[in-house]
Amino acid sequence: LAAAVVEAGGVPRDLGLVADDPVAMRARLADALDAGTDVLITSGGISVGAFDHTKDVLASLGASLALWRVRMRPGGPFAFGTVRGVPWFGLPGNPVSALVTFALFVRPALRALQGDPDPVTRRVPCVLAEPVRTQAPLTHFLRARLVRVPGEPLLRASLTGPQGSGLLTSVAQANALVVVPHDVADLPAGAVVDALPLQPLP
Repeated sequence: LAAAVVEAGGVPRDLGLVADDPVAMRARLADALDAGTDVLITSGGISVGAFDHTKDVLASLGASLALWRVRMRPGGPFAFGTVRGVPWFGLPGNPVSALVTFALFVRPALRALQGDPDPVTRRVPCVLAEPVRTQAPLTHFLRARLVRVPGEPLLRASLTGPQGSGLLTSVAQANALVVVPHDVADLPAGAVVDALPLQPLP
């Protein structure tokens, strides 16, 4: 995430790991706010488990929650609000979910805060190289590799392997996220879909 902040033009201050303990979390986050943080980004502790304390801890610091949970996969347990006038992004703890929600929500915000007049990455059409099946009525963002094939007008998209939320290898090999709408369960090979580039495309 620190590297992603740098790529988006920010200067990260890594707060390190903190235990799933409300007292320890409150002290660490208070220190960050007292240090003059412009944007606060947390990862983990944002769902509904017994050790998910992030929302409550930030509420104790005066946070106002604007939204919580998004109908997407990966990255459903996402939160956004403000605390002491500072924008706060609560990313999921699973690494793929954190990176996908960063790409969708945090990167455009950081670019906009720096004055970028066009901060949102534009989607591009592409052709699926293989059939795709999703199982839940959510918008899916699938890690994929886009390549240019001579003679074909659109980029071709191939998934980078299993799409579990803890599999960073699929992110490392991807240069885009294929977008599967919430009302689509099956897509055949050759279907035209949108993709969100994660890096400059070929």
